[in-house]
Amino acid sequence: MARVSPLNAEIVGRSVADRRLKARLKACGIGAVVLAIWLWSAAGTGFRPDNLIAGIPQMADLIGRMLPPDLSILRSLAGPLLETVQMALLGTTLPIFIALPLAVLAAWNTTPWPALGQAIRVVLATLRTVPELVWAMLLVSAIGLGPFPGVLALTLHAIGGMGKFYYEAIETVRSETVEALEASGAGKLRVLLFGILPSALPQMMSTTLLYWEFNNRSSTILGIVGAGGIGVVLLHALQDFRYEKLLTCLIVIVLLLMILDRISGYLRSKVI
Repeated sequence: MARVSPLNAEIVGRSVADRRLKARLKACGIGAVVLAIWLWSAAGTGFRPDNLIAGIPQMADLIGRMLPPDLSILRSLAGPLLETVQMALLGTTLPIFIALPLAVLAAWNTTPWPALGQAIRVVLATLRTVPELVWAMLLVSAIGLGPFPGVLALTLHAIGGMGKFYYEAIETVRSETVEALEASGAGKLRVLLFGILPSALPQMMSTTLLYWEFNNRSSTILGIVGAGGIGVVLLHALQDFRYEKLLTCLIVIVLLLMILDRISGYLRSKVI
């Protein structure tokens, strides 16, 4: 075994020490930048722990006025709860019929024209950038109060999000699958229907179920702007200062979302 000269050992040792010093300086620099950004954000938003501590008595008073929950309204919540579930269900299933064709046209391996694919990606990005609550406000102003504008708001936002995940799933299909079908003489449509889409289907189904979870949560608050569901009851309780009624609504919403999340998680475990 060759012996390392003292000079070479010293050079190697200095090199290792220099690398360690540079790594530490880099870590300290990144930490300083992150801390500076955090302090800048705290100053810009008025974040002060002393204000939070000073507000503890008011928070305790609010919690005291919420207790005990008004259980007498449970039966009257059945209708708004059902409406909330229906909004989420429609707001998740309707986008499939629009997002899937758009995803096929947007994916680089299935689009007939790259310019068309890029244009569709811009449209999908625009749809998902606007929050559901903003869509609901616009649609309530245009259509009127009720669950219908809420369904449309969820649908528009979901088209943008689901379309993005769909075309990404299509793009991740292995080229060997496509090449095998093309070698057997299959045309582009058959390759799409019997090769690409079946391979991407599990990931797309998982995305759909995930968006169902998102829409279940979103549909509970759309009523705040008059878009139907249990959010309307929540809004009225806030406006009337019926905090015990508000607590009952919150408890029911939490229980509903827990049940629906368990169902969605179970279905996703079967799909993936």
